[in-house]
Amino acid sequence: MPAIDHALSFCGASQNDLKAVYICNGPGSFTGLRIGLATAKGIAFGLQLPLYAYSSLQLCALSATGLGKNILCCIDAKMKEVYFALYSPTLEEIIPPQILKPENLATQELGEFILCGSAALMMQPLLIAQDRHFHPLNNLLNIPNAAGLFALGEMLPHLHTPQNLAELEPLYLRESTAQIKLNSQR
Repeated sequence: MPAIDHALSFCGASQNDLKAVYICNGPGSFTGLRIGLATAKGIAFGLQLPLYAYSSLQLCALSATGLGKNILCCIDAKMKEVYFALYSPTLEEIIPPQILKPENLATQELGEFILCGSAALMMQPLLIAQDRHFHPLNNLLNIPNAAGLFALGEMLPHLHTPQNLAELEPLYLRESTAQIKLNSQR
C-alpha cells in the first residue's frame, strides 16, 4: 500500500483521481495472485470503483495482435509445466487458458501461429521437433505492462465489464504446490 501511495504522489494524483481498478487475475503464482487480487478488491471496494480483470495470458498476447496470425501465448508455470492459451489475431479466445507439460503442448495441432510469452524460448525447440509452423515474437517486444490492461478493455469490449468483487477469484489452473505435496503423501 505504501508503494501505491508513493506512485500516486509521484504522479501528482490522489485516490480521488482514480476512476477504476484494472488487474490480471492469473494464471500466475498463487501467492502473488491472492495478494494482488485482495489489494485490488480492497481499493475498488474502499473507493467504490469498478474493477476490471483480465488474464495474464491475454495481456502477454496483446503485443502480437493485428499481425494476421493466431497467437499462442505460453507462460512458464514452473514445475515443468506451461500455462497457455490460443487467441485469434484480435484476441478472441480459441483455446481457453490451460496448463500442460511443454512436450504435450508441442504435440497439439494448433495450425500456424505467433509464439509469445515467458515460455516461448522453452517451447521453440519442442515445436521445431514436431514440425509446427510458428513465428516467434521477439521477446523484447513482448514485455507485458500494466498499460496493456487499458488496451485490453478497448480491444475486448465484451469482456470490459466491472467484476462482482464478492465473486471474483484468481484464475488458478492447478492446485497449489502445498496441496500437490499433501495429496502425494496420502
